[in-house]
Amino acid sequence: MVNICSISDKNYLHYILALYKSIRDTISVDFTFYILCIDQESYDLLSSKNLQKAKLLKIDDVKDSEAYRQLQQNTEYKPISSENTYCWSLASFFQYYILDTYNVEDIFYIDADILFYNDIKDIHDVVSKKSVGIMLHRHNEIGCYVGAYNVGLIYFKNDGVGRGCLKWWRDVTIDTSNKWAKVYGTCGDQKYLELFGDLFDDKNICIIDEEIGHGAPWNLGLYEYLDESLGGEIIWRNIDHKGKKVNCGLGDVNKKQKIYFIHFSQFTPDYQNSRYMYDRGGAWVELNIYQNRNAKAYYDNYFIKTLEALLELR
Repeated sequence: MVNICSISDKNYLHYILALYKSIRDTISVDFTFYILCIDQESYDLLSSKNLQKAKLLKIDDVKDSEAYRQLQQNTEYKPISSENTYCWSLASFFQYYILDTYNVEDIFYIDADILFYNDIKDIHDVVSKKSVGIMLHRHNEIGCYVGAYNVGLIYFKNDGVGRGCLKWWRDVTIDTSNKWAKVYGTCGDQKYLELFGDLFDDKNICIIDEEIGHGAPWNLGLYEYLDESLGGEIIWRNIDHKGKKVNCGLGDVNKKQKIYFIHFSQFTPDYQNSRYMYDRGGAWVELNIYQNRNAKAYYDNYFIKTLEALLELR
């Protein structure tokens, strides 16, 4: 059994439906997908779709706690924004809520704007050997202000270390005056991941990049693509778009990997006019992605999959 959770409001509903279907269509074992619907419209629309492997929850189901009250007081909800501190904090809050309330063996949190091309069971087989699983940005130095790790996909086991680490992450994300905030609170919940190994022992932390390939706008331009298929093999070397070696924490990297998933951060579609932007305002232009035909193939496919999900929700 693979347990997954995510959050969505009405603006991201077609993304999370596309994510759900991509997991359903590629997974080889049973799974449960817990979705926290931030507004009533999201809950009503998803409920009408009869998603057999999804368990839908509303804010009213999870808000009766001091942790939620503190989260609500200290964060701000900004729909379709890269500064949505409310949703950033809800990610760890909801992941801990599922672990604690349903007593599942372990849990993935996955951002709504991700799509899978290969079986998440393979990722589970890798991370479940440890208590915590995180992934690299791949293009950032450790110590970068946005963090070396990305929170698009993160795993915790329901053991002492996993629960303790997740609770600590939830609490520092909610309490913006925590003692680590000045150095590690520079990008919402994300840079705190650099402290996991220090506080909970490196031996308990799995960095999935040792075995699992994944993509995002900040790293798709760095790969050598070995075939043209979606989810096909790439070679990842820790060299950034300017030819500089990046200290990603794994030493010298020269890895052949399958692409398991893509994180389409800042994807900006114009469905009415059949076009899209990779970002909201030129954030990824210099990262060798706009001229990359392999990246374009993934984005063309994502445009289609999310459009199909949007039409299904109408």
